[in-house]
Amino acid sequence: MDLTFRETEAMKQGFLCTNVQETDLAGHSQSTTVYKKILEIADQGISRLLPELTCQDILVIMADHGNDPNIGHSKHTRERVPLLIYKKGITGKSLGRRKTLSDIGATVCDYFGTDTPQNGESFLPVLKN
Repeated sequence: MDLTFRETEAMKQGFLCTNVQETDLAGHSQSTTVYKKILEIADQGISRLLPELTCQDILVIMADHGNDPNIGHSKHTRERVPLLIYKKGITGKSLGRRKTLSDIGATVCDYFGTDTPQNGESFLPVLKN
C-alpha cells in the first residue's frame, strides 16, 4: 500500500490500479489467521488512502476471483467476489449484483469519456446521482 499511497500523492490526474497480491497468497495458504492479518493490513492502508481522495476520485476495491481459505484446497474458488466502491460524498448506494468484471472496465472507460466495451455495463451513472 505504500507504493499506492505515494503514487496517489504524486498524481494530478489519471488512473491507478493496485494489486494487493498478499490477499491472494493468504487465501492459497489455507490459513484463516494469515488471511485475517493481511485483510487488516489492507484495511489500514485503505484508511490511510481515503483522506487523500478528492470528490472527483473513485476507489474500486475488488478481487478477480474467489479464494476461500476454508474450502479444503488451495485452488481458486468460484464464489462471487466483493465489490466496494468509494466516492467522497456518496453513501448507501447499491450497484446490485454485477454480471461481469467487465463492468469495471466499462466504468473506467465511461469515466474517461472513451468508448465502452460491449460486454460491460458502466455503473458510473449511479455514482453521479
